[in-house]
Amino acid sequence: MLQRHDSMRHLRLEYIAAEEFKLPIQQHKEITTLEEHAFVYVLQEKVKINLQAKNVHRTGTGLCGELFLIPPNSRCMIENSNSASAHLILIRFQCTNKPTVCSFGFEQPQPLLDDVQLYCFRTPQIRSWIQDFLSDCGSSEPALYYQLQSHLYAMAAALMMYVQKPREMEKDLVAYVEQTRQYMLRKYQDAMDMEDIARLSGASPSRFYQAFRRQTGLSPHKFISKIRLDASLLLLANTESSVIDVAHSVGYPDEYYFSRLFKKHMSITPTEYVARTKKRIACLSPVLRGDLAVLGITPQLCLERGWMDEPDKALRQIESSEPELIITPPVTDEIYQALAEIAPVVMIEWKKYPWKERLMDISQLFDLSSVAERWLAYFDMKVDNARFHIQQHLGEEPVLLVHAANEHRFRIFGMQMKKMKDLFYDDLQVMPPDPAHHIGALDVTSLTDVAALDCDNVLFLVGSAKSEAFCDQLAENWKELKRSRRSKRCFFIRHDDPLLYNASAHEGLVDQTVQYLMNSGS
Repeated sequence: MLQRHDSMRHLRLEYIAAEEFKLPIQQHKEITTLEEHAFVYVLQEKVKINLQAKNVHRTGTGLCGELFLIPPNSRCMIENSNSASAHLILIRFQCTNKPTVCSFGFEQPQPLLDDVQLYCFRTPQIRSWIQDFLSDCGSSEPALYYQLQSHLYAMAAALMMYVQKPREMEKDLVAYVEQTRQYMLRKYQDAMDMEDIARLSGASPSRFYQAFRRQTGLSPHKFISKIRLDASLLLLANTESSVIDVAHSVGYPDEYYFSRLFKKHMSITPTEYVARTKKRIACLSPVLRGDLAVLGITPQLCLERGWMDEPDKALRQIESSEPELIITPPVTDEIYQALAEIAPVVMIEWKKYPWKERLMDISQLFDLSSVAERWLAYFDMKVDNARFHIQQHLGEEPVLLVHAANEHRFRIFGMQMKKMKDLFYDDLQVMPPDPAHHIGALDVTSLTDVAALDCDNVLFLVGSAKSEAFCDQLAENWKELKRSRRSKRCFFIRHDDPLLYNASAHEGLVDQTVQYLMNSGS
C-alpha cells in the first residue's frame, strides 16, 4: 500500500501552487495531474469524487473539512450535487526521491502512495493553513515558502497516519460500537453514562461518537432515547401498566421528564396514546402487522399467509378473538361480508401503493399520524447514513438485487416492482443495472440465469437462517461465472423470513446493510 519505509525516508515534497475555486449547484470540475500530486480541501459543502488513475476507478464523497489526494497522471471529476455552492482549495506539489550517492544526484518523480485509493481524511489546524496557501501570490519570500512547505509535510503526515492506521483498531472500534448497540437494546432500562461508554472504546470520545453515528445513523443519546420510547409504546399500548410504571420500566426514574420527552417526540401525551391504542385488533396479514408494530400496536389476533385457503376455520378464530377492528388485505366479497358481521373492517390493498403512504394511512386509523411521522423521521436518518456507506463501497457501480431462497430458487428484483425498488434503488440509491429497468420480479432456477443479466455486482438478500457456508458457496459460484470480468462483487444482506414489504422489515434491511458494509473490507 505504502512506499517501503527505507524509501520513504528519501522522499522530498515540493510545493508548487494553490488554487481556490467554487463549484456552483449541479456543476462539476475536472482536475488533471501530470507528474505532480494534488491535495484537495473541501472548505464548504460536500462533493462527489470520481478518480481515475492507472486504469483504476475510485469514487466517493468528500465532506466539508476533509482532504483527499489526487496522485500523478490522474483525472479527477469533482461534482457538486448540493443545494448550495461548494468551495474547494487545490494544492499542487511535487514528490521526488531525495538525491543519494546511488542516484548520482538526479531527483526522480515518485508517487506518495504505491496504490490508487481515495482517502478522505482530516487534520487539525487545516483551516489556518489554507489561509496561508491562499496568501501565496507567487511570492518568493523565504518565510512564506518554508511555512507552506511545513504545512505540506504536515498534510502528508496526516495522510500517512490515516493510511497506516492499524485496521485492527478500526475493526475493534466497529466491534465495540456493535457491542454497545446490542447492550443498549438489551439493557435500555438501565442507567447509562455515555462518557464512560465512550472512554471504554479505547478511542477518543469524539471518535467513538462519530463511529457510533456511522454505524447507527444516530448519536448514542438519540439512539437510547429512541429505544426507550419505542419500548414505552409497546408497554402503553399492550399492557395495563400506569404511565409511572412504564417510565420506570424503560429507564426514566422521573415520570414527569418521561411524559415531557414522550410529548416532544410523539406530539401527544402518554395518556392520549393509551386512549387511542386500547383496541382489540385482528390483523389478517403479516405485511400489515409489520406496519402496526412500528406504531407500538400488537394485534389481539394475527393470521399468517394462506388463511383464505380455509376461510371457515379462520373466521371462527377471528370471531373467538372478539375484535373491535379487523384489518385485512384484499378478500372476496363473501369473506368481507362475513368479517363485517364480526366487527368493523378496514381492507388495505397493500400491493398497490408505497409502504410509507400505507403506514401513514394505517396510523390515521388510530389518530397516530405524529407517531408514524416520528418513526419515518428516524428511518430517514438511518437511510441517509446507509446511503453514505453504499456510496463509499459502491460509488456508481451497478448492482443487481436478488433474493436467494436456496441454490435453485432466485428472485431478481427490478425497477418495475415496488417491494425492493422503494428501498434499495430509490431510498438507498443503489445503482440499478440496465436490465433491471425492465424487470419486475423475475424468478429463475439457477445462478447462471442470474448472471445472464450481465451485471458484475450482485446484492443477495438471504434469510437469517441460511448458513455462512451457503453464502460462501454463492460468492464462489458468482465469481466463477464472472471470472472474465475485472470487478465481480457479492454482498449479502440478511433478513427475517419471510421477506415482507412493510416498515419494520425495511428498517431491518437498512440496519443489516450498514452492518454488513461496516464489517466488510470491500
